[in-house]
Amino acid sequence: MQTQPEFKNARDFIEFFREGGKRYDENKNLPSLMIGNQPDPEAMKVLGEELTHGTEDVREKIVDLLVAVARLNYPEYELRTPEVIALLIGPGFAKTDTARSRAMKSLSKFVAPATLIPYREAIAKALKEEPGDRALILVAKAKPPQAWEEVDRLSRLPRWNEPDSSSTTWMRVARAALGDTKIEDEFIADAKRKEAAGKAEDLADALHLLAQIGTPRCLQAVCERMRTPLIIVRTGAFRKSVRLEVINALLYAFPGEKILESSQIRRDLDYERIELFCTQTLGVGYSKPRPPFFTDDVDLGD
Repeated sequence: MQTQPEFKNARDFIEFFREGGKRYDENKNLPSLMIGNQPDPEAMKVLGEELTHGTEDVREKIVDLLVAVARLNYPEYELRTPEVIALLIGPGFAKTDTARSRAMKSLSKFVAPATLIPYREAIAKALKEEPGDRALILVAKAKPPQAWEEVDRLSRLPRWNEPDSSSTTWMRVARAALGDTKIEDEFIADAKRKEAAGKAEDLADALHLLAQIGTPRCLQAVCERMRTPLIIVRTGAFRKSVRLEVINALLYAFPGEKILESSQIRRDLDYERIELFCTQTLGVGYSKPRPPFFTDDVDLGD
């Protein structure tokens, strides 16, 4: 087994990546990039320079490294370390490659919409430079007004109007997120139809799209399903409450809310707490009774 080098600073990581290295002990090596519990400014500068000019493979690994640094800084789900976010959006967007896409994925999944507000112009610019699904997803999360003109222009091109295409779906998500209320209505109505038809797995997919649109009306529609009785049933006797998917969808929109952790649902009171979050945050009220407590088949033997 090849012995890993000693990582004393950011340049050691860069050389390791250039030589094809992939794995390293985060607990042992990441502190070399920190001063106390904060990222070392000099280390961030060095990583930013390589992220700007490095090869695609090295850039990808630096993106992953930066996300790991943010996790060391704040172990919670939300990515909120300013130094890391600035590097992912600045040098991370320097080239139109898979590293940029990787940075966009981390930003859209782990960063709260409010945290992305200062970077809206850069996100809109990135969409214009390289239109793609990942850029549209990030635009939907950040909602930069500057992106509307480009989204509107792109949405009229054949590429973004192909039936049953993921690109068409993400274009519609971006349009709805930026204020196209007609498309927003269509997404909300689609979730209602799938719920009425008892299509649990399809409803779960629809709820995640509503969360990615992230407007108040769409998030209210997600919260309203906190009392759905529908259960996802798959092969192998797998069963899972759609209410867990509601929680996962809400976590996308509110990554800083520790309460939104579906794996921590142990009793009916945990569901009640999330309903209270929906009421306090989005004004959603509940009239029908809460379904009998159930999470997934892991609980059947308890």
